[in-house]
Amino acid sequence: MLRNVLVLCSKNVYRVVFICCIIFLFLLAITIKNTDVTKDEISLTSKLAEYIETAPNIVHYVIFNRTNFDFIVFLSVTSVLKVQRPSEILIHSDSTNGFSGYYWNIVSELSQKLEIPIRVVFLPRPTHVFGQRLSSVYHSTDVARIQVLMSFGGIYIDTDVLILQPLDEFLKYEMTLGWPPNENIGTQVLIAKKNARFLELWLDGYRKYKARSWYYNAGQYPTQQILAKDKDIAHTVPKLFGVHNLLDKLYGTADWEDWKTYYTLHLLSRHPPAPLELNETTILNYTSPFGEISRWILFDLVPKVRIASAKEFFKSSTTWKSILPSDNV
Repeated sequence: MLRNVLVLCSKNVYRVVFICCIIFLFLLAITIKNTDVTKDEISLTSKLAEYIETAPNIVHYVIFNRTNFDFIVFLSVTSVLKVQRPSEILIHSDSTNGFSGYYWNIVSELSQKLEIPIRVVFLPRPTHVFGQRLSSVYHSTDVARIQVLMSFGGIYIDTDVLILQPLDEFLKYEMTLGWPPNENIGTQVLIAKKNARFLELWLDGYRKYKARSWYYNAGQYPTQQILAKDKDIAHTVPKLFGVHNLLDKLYGTADWEDWKTYYTLHLLSRHPPAPLELNETTILNYTSPFGEISRWILFDLVPKVRIASAKEFFKSSTTWKSILPSDNV
């Protein structure tokens, strides 16, 4: 009886194997005959790769109408070099001669030490959008940042933004931006893949450009007409991009340890009570949280930036030199 059972099982196994072979040959014949199946597979693979691909770890600035750095721009770029450590920094500028000066020399030396290239990419300042004249250099910059991200992808920050923690975890998203509760989006920190749908819709909103409105096309339109209608089109950060008004926290006299939890901070450097005169010596005794943050970026994070002696400091800026110690990076 046992023999009969084994014979029956072996026959069933043969049948299963035979049926599997027939199915395999049938599918193989269809694949060979119908090339559309292969095309569909290629298309699916392409879309999957596009989904998996991260935004590049490239940091972008847009700077028009200037060829040197002030202290705030210097501090911003230094934070990028020391904290984010991108593959490169691209400065999109309408300057045909690049940048020069004291602070430019410091960040250039720092970038060489860290082996992070800083490249100046010529970009004519946009004067029109969809045939409409842009009313200010600020609106030109608003348009340019969208175009830059659509062309390259990566991380865009304003020149008065500091990076306090690496942004790598956001590179996986199609689009990331700061959206404080009950406010419009902040455009000071943007992270995107170059094919992000949000960017295309945002730029398209400039077909109805409002020249007299400071923040309509940059902030109000994308908040109300894009994000409010499709919250899944972008990954939003409510607080920790620091794009809401933090003037009192940054420049007040009270302690503010919470800054250490932020990824980025927008300094609002052109707005009071932000100090007008700032450099690497005045911040040494600046008692506000901004002073603490500045000292942390310059003198705590390696490689440290050492300032010249007081006597050397007051010489002409053309003779100032940055001194980078041999700390291990």
